[in-house]
Amino acid sequence: MSRIFEITDKVLSYHPKADIDLINRAYVFSAQAHADQKRNSGEPYFTHPMEVASILASLRLDEASIVTGLLHDTVEDTDITLEDIRERFGDEVAQLVDGVTKIGKIKFQSSEHKQAENFRKLIMATAKDLRVLLVKLADRLHNMRTLCFLKEYKRKAISEETVQLYAPLAHRLGIHWIRQEMEDLAFSHIEPEASSELTHRMAEHLDELKDTCMRLELVLQEVLNRQGVKARVQGRMKHLYSLHEKMQRKHVAFDEVYDLVAFRLIVEDMPACYQTLGIIHSLYRPVPGRFKDYIALPKPNGYQSLHTSVYGPENHLIEVQVRTESMHHYAEDGIAAHWMYKGEEAASGDQQKFRWLKQLTELLQEADNPVEYLENARLDLFVQEVYVFSRDGDIFSLPRGAVPLDFAYAVHTDVGHHCMGVRINGEPADFQTELRNGDQIEVLTSPEQTPSRQWLQYARTPRARQAIRQWFSRQEREASQRMGGEILLEALGKDVNLGKASLKKLGCKTMDVLKERLGQGVMPIERLLEVTEGSKLGFKGLSQNLMWAADCCLPLPGDPVLGRFQPGKGMILHHRDCSEVTKTRKDAWLEANWRGEGGQFYPTAIQVKAQNERGMLARVSGTFAECHANIDDIKLRQFEGSMTLMSLLVEVSNRKHLATVLRAVKALDGVVSVSRLTQGGLSKRVRVRKGIGEAIKGMVTRGWTRQPSHSKA
Repeated sequence: MSRIFEITDKVLSYHPKADIDLINRAYVFSAQAHADQKRNSGEPYFTHPMEVASILASLRLDEASIVTGLLHDTVEDTDITLEDIRERFGDEVAQLVDGVTKIGKIKFQSSEHKQAENFRKLIMATAKDLRVLLVKLADRLHNMRTLCFLKEYKRKAISEETVQLYAPLAHRLGIHWIRQEMEDLAFSHIEPEASSELTHRMAEHLDELKDTCMRLELVLQEVLNRQGVKARVQGRMKHLYSLHEKMQRKHVAFDEVYDLVAFRLIVEDMPACYQTLGIIHSLYRPVPGRFKDYIALPKPNGYQSLHTSVYGPENHLIEVQVRTESMHHYAEDGIAAHWMYKGEEAASGDQQKFRWLKQLTELLQEADNPVEYLENARLDLFVQEVYVFSRDGDIFSLPRGAVPLDFAYAVHTDVGHHCMGVRINGEPADFQTELRNGDQIEVLTSPEQTPSRQWLQYARTPRARQAIRQWFSRQEREASQRMGGEILLEALGKDVNLGKASLKKLGCKTMDVLKERLGQGVMPIERLLEVTEGSKLGFKGLSQNLMWAADCCLPLPGDPVLGRFQPGKGMILHHRDCSEVTKTRKDAWLEANWRGEGGQFYPTAIQVKAQNERGMLARVSGTFAECHANIDDIKLRQFEGSMTLMSLLVEVSNRKHLATVLRAVKALDGVVSVSRLTQGGLSKRVRVRKGIGEAIKGMVTRGWTRQPSHSKA
């Protein structure tokens, strides 16, 4: 276990004016709070906050972060309260401890729901102060180092969460050593056999790899010295998890992986980086397509280096990274290397590095539920990036496989909503084109353009998909409110605003909520009339038969239907393909889900074309009877060539029943064709005489329930 004087000495080495007394007081306070607690390993619990503080000191963080590391579990696991922390160590430390502390004393629907809410809390706190996430990463890293003392199922669950959430977060912060150690530790628990096998294979080649690494270090160092370039050469072997991922991604065996070693060349300044790259390429043959300039175009998390791969001595494939000392420091410790605390604003460059955090926070605020947010966060974090440019040269990081719509929504939600086309590298492209590194994207917009539901099939990023879904939710909500307003006008005789008492009785906080529920059918009209009948409001005595099926298309339960409110008549439902729908503006319609009720029958129109044979009408009508479908009316029309066209008004229970009837009639000898009529199939005389508008009832439109004209046993 680390000792407190080791931690404070480390802090003083990079922050001579640090408040060491504050750290010592936190040490004593935490030791007393955790005095009687043990870890699963049997060690005193206090070893954990000490190691967390030591990791934070290794990241060269300020004293408030070190103190938070020592105190981070006191509120969650002891009787200490947040007020106790605030009283003894101040608001700054209290806020950091609160950000790291998991949500307690709340019963959740499931473990996933609990995980999602805790992650939501962490991201919200991180958006206010990045040190919260740095403490959490240090906490998770030490827990991973001691995971072997837990049961297997817990080890696997924690390891999967680490790989899916915390290692990618460390990567986004640029703290690569934490990410790599987390991934290797998690790998050993998620796939212990594969990890053990890979460790064994690496051990078999360890001496050879070390020898190769040392020889190449000497060669590279000598070449650079001869050219007058001051440089430090560091050789390293790939860590296990990245090696395993590469083998899985490229479907190769261990013996087929040739770039097991990589080298970092750390030079004095930026010009020396490019000079060094030229020397390496003149010495060894570069691998085509493997050069990346992250100095001119840094990664969104701020990482800078030149990357190349070359065929070295004995045709060894080696990776080479060239960077300055400051770039190297940032590459190792990421944003922790120079994050500015205590309310100081980050430089504009740092603002760009945290675009991903802003996007995560926006996803959190826009998600319908925490579990959905957690899944979106996993997708947003756990992917390889592709780097593309706007027309103005701004760089955007998107998941590999992203398409132009994802880019449009990454620029701004309104840009996405009004995107009517794109150009990639100056050439027109469609919405399904996958973006590649270095692409320049120009988004063409139009105020008249709005999202299409088909866009959900194109978009890949959670941000874009969620924005599209929310647009449709907002449109449906506004349509429901318009419809609800018309229902209120029809029911109460004038545009009214109910008082707080009436709204409370109806379970609605505002008039907009009431209108939305009325429009959706969640609020029964009878309940509205019951609450308002004794008031001074005007009341028309509206018929309770408020919803009707249109007699022009005769929809059935299960059909795709749209509703439109008509003053004096109520809600009229039409088949989505009805001509009335296509010739009326789309914002006048409300989507409906008509389920019907068991045992109920509904009228529809069928057309049968058959040979004009003796007994044909009897066979057709008999088949309807056998299928339990009643014929309400029939119209016959004879054609030359001994053909008869029968237009029938029949009653069926739903679309499935109708399909059964159609198959049975079609199977009759002499029947040429049979089809359903949804528009203009019956004469006006038949419609009027049978009163189809009165007959079609029993609808459920998002909660609206009506009784049909009659039922049959």
